[in-house]
Amino acid sequence: MGGQVADLPTGNLGEHAEPKCWETRLPEESPKAFKAFCLFRNMGYKRSIKACLELNDVDPKKYGSWSRYARLFNWKERAAKYDEYVAKEIEKELIAERVERKRRQMEMLNDFDGLVAKRIKTLNPDDLDADGAMDLLERSAKLDSFITGADKEAAKPVQNELAISFVDSFKGV
Repeated sequence: MGGQVADLPTGNLGEHAEPKCWETRLPEESPKAFKAFCLFRNMGYKRSIKACLELNDVDPKKYGSWSRYARLFNWKERAAKYDEYVAKEIEKELIAERVERKRRQMEMLNDFDGLVAKRIKTLNPDDLDADGAMDLLERSAKLDSFITGADKEAAKPVQNELAISFVDSFKGV
């Protein structure tokens, strides 16, 4: 895939991979056509040639030549592949952020567990009634379930599983 590489970084240029179709000028594509494509590509999902011309303060008389470039050099397909790439990269970043957030939450939970363990050692068993002990246990379990996501898993319905509930109104039937 010879040709000129785009001036605009797309995340792939530092790697030793083959440049993507949206990163390089096609062999038969002029530098002017490639620059126009880059402007078009970078507009995002709601791109159009007319909007791109207006946004970049390009003479509206260029619409015909840009339309021809778009048709000849597959702008829509190349831009769609670029959009897919960008969406995947954003998804990777979001997942990494969620993983980091979970890690920090687990650290906080571990710190909290340490504080509770320290506090429990200072408690006099004779001063702690059953309700107080159960309250501490329940709070710890709720916090753990919240942070680990177990509370969400328990709320999800299980597919193909029949649930039978026995209520008092059926007693004696």
